[in-house]
Amino acid sequence: MAYSGRHKLQQRLTISRLGWCVRGVALFLLSSMLLYANDNVSQDTLQRATSRAQSSAPLCLTAAAPSDMPRWSDYVRLKHRAWAWFDQLEVDPVELLKHGVKGKKKLAEILQAYLNLYQYAPAAARERIQQRVVQLARHTQRFEYHQDMLVSSDTEFLQNSMSYFRVLWLLEHLEQDTTAYRQRLLTVKPRMDEHLKQRGPWQQAMFAEYYSSFGLAKPPGLSLSIEGVVIQRLPLTQYNKDKAYYLTHEVFVAFDYGLRRMQSHFTAEDLSYIRTVLPVLAQVASQQNAQDLLAEILQCMTYLGWQTEPVYCQGINYLLDSQNPNGTWGNYEALRTADELYFDQRLYLHTTMVALQALSEAYEGHWPLTE
Repeated sequence: MAYSGRHKLQQRLTISRLGWCVRGVALFLLSSMLLYANDNVSQDTLQRATSRAQSSAPLCLTAAAPSDMPRWSDYVRLKHRAWAWFDQLEVDPVELLKHGVKGKKKLAEILQAYLNLYQYAPAAARERIQQRVVQLARHTQRFEYHQDMLVSSDTEFLQNSMSYFRVLWLLEHLEQDTTAYRQRLLTVKPRMDEHLKQRGPWQQAMFAEYYSSFGLAKPPGLSLSIEGVVIQRLPLTQYNKDKAYYLTHEVFVAFDYGLRRMQSHFTAEDLSYIRTVLPVLAQVASQQNAQDLLAEILQCMTYLGWQTEPVYCQGINYLLDSQNPNGTWGNYEALRTADELYFDQRLYLHTTMVALQALSEAYEGHWPLTE
């Protein structure tokens, strides 16, 4: 998924082949060029990030009990601080859309945050989460929420179509009644079918998952197979932020965003390629303070069982050290303007959601290790 407002990594170098033996050289060259291409990240920032990574002991989360894991108390404190921030955040998808913010996407993001909390919460806390989810779900009962999927421009439809499915999927996993939502989906389906030819490989695979989940007839050509950056063996030096997000989402689709413990999308050769690329991208994301991308990469490494990688351990420590005082993750204040009403929803919501999910999957997900 591409995210507007993030600087793309444009300049590239040539490296003859990928492999463990060239990782250090690739990282040095990529970091230098990526930072050069991003005028918001200074050399001082790189030095601080590198110093922090080197000074943090590579604490790997391999204990049998979560409470025995390194920095467990830090994680719990940060989790509850983020939870409080989610609880006070207003997310009205109809109102957000009026202000140029992808309303359904933001509703999906906050519901994903609550699903993550819900999965690992005790019974009393689950009741609290359910009350908040019911409040958010009321927006999907409004006429305008569904009607704009029929009358919006093609551009707006493209921006919200995946999230329209995603919100339904999340509400069902949060044990909400979605009967009316499913009925409205049927009226949107013809337009949904038609627009799928415009979507990229991982997106088409995710739509295929949704069509199967909701019992919808698939249009011709819609397949669960992912013809994306992994099968193409995209060279490391051709990655920019968009391509890195494509890679993380191919892994997310394979594991159903963490709800599926086993995957059948990737071959052994695919996994070897991913294991070569992800650690380098993780280190660059850390050095660039790209917390949202780093969090997504760490989630992928958790799902794949690569928690003993040094860069994984450093990345977890980085997220534990970088939460903002108000419970968010992200460094966007330079972009804030006095007249923007929904700045937190537009930028901080996604980063905070994925950072907390990366930490929760690491500490409470009980994902097995693989060699």
